[in-house]
Amino acid sequence: MQFTAGMGRDLLEPMEPLELSALTGTQSRTYGTRKITKNMVSAPVHVAIALWDERWDSAQDGTIEGWVIAVNTPQARFVRKGQIKKGDIVKVAVSELQRALRGIDGSTWIVTGRRQNALRAALEKRGYTVTGSFAGENRASASASSARRKQAGLTARKARKLGEAPKQKEANKVETPEAKWWPNFSHTTSWPAGAVVRIATDASSDTVFKGSMCFVAGNGDYRLRTRETKASTDELELEALTLALKYLLKVGATKAVIESDSVAALDAVDHIVHKKGSKAARPGRRWRGVSSGARSRFQQAWGDLEGTCEVDIRRVLGHAGDPLNRAADQIAYMGLRAIAHPMKQSRPTLQSGISKALKAL
Repeated sequence: MQFTAGMGRDLLEPMEPLELSALTGTQSRTYGTRKITKNMVSAPVHVAIALWDERWDSAQDGTIEGWVIAVNTPQARFVRKGQIKKGDIVKVAVSELQRALRGIDGSTWIVTGRRQNALRAALEKRGYTVTGSFAGENRASASASSARRKQAGLTARKARKLGEAPKQKEANKVETPEAKWWPNFSHTTSWPAGAVVRIATDASSDTVFKGSMCFVAGNGDYRLRTRETKASTDELELEALTLALKYLLKVGATKAVIESDSVAALDAVDHIVHKKGSKAARPGRRWRGVSSGARSRFQQAWGDLEGTCEVDIRRVLGHAGDPLNRAADQIAYMGLRAIAHPMKQSRPTLQSGISKALKAL
């Protein structure tokens, strides 16, 4: 091998750190889409729109897409739903919304499910007030969420029965990107005796080969963990709650509030903690996409705190401006993206990004 003049010196020079934007990406742009105002809550007409899709091999694009529209007014409450095998589900949903609101007067607040940017943009274009998550303050949210789960579940079972979604399907092999490193950082101090420890948790996953979990405490303590996994974000959200419980045990907390923006993770917690005989508490099987191992680890951590710490696990609306939730979200997301970059290049940038997120508390 031949070396040109100066080549050896270049090889020994340290890598330039990444720009922070390489780790934050565009995710911070979504924070303005979920802020709730008093005018929204006081609006006489509350609407929640949920979209779903299930595999259906004979359909035009191999899926059936469905919509659910729940309307709650002082005079009436109703739910409308439907599905299509071809066409634009956003256009259909907007058209059905206009039909549903025909003859209903008053200002309207609409909530949509997460990651429904196209639907939200179409509604805003028509002058509707929209936020991008099923907020508990919206009176129609629970009805739409429940109906969506039911309709998607019925369709999935029907698809399997009719052979439209066989259990075994040859999957296309996806080339797994290389992981350059697995970031794991934490900082733990102490809390005054009797203090109520407030923690926010979050997680990110590409569902291909990597995921990250994070919690941030009100005093600036945090934990970021990444690992090789195909688990869903909802499962990793439950794992993040488990990390928070272990932290409470470590610092000797006696009272704590843990907040998560994952409805699925909180649903699993409710079944594990309060419904002992439910399927979620049974080992050896998946439950709503969450593995038995993840549920078992949470159950163990919860049991370790029993009798020593009073823990209230509650929902917080993600991307709605809560400082702790925002910090946890940012750190989890940056940790996930850092995996794809060389450690020497991304480690200082990630540490700087974590410090910046914590300073904003």
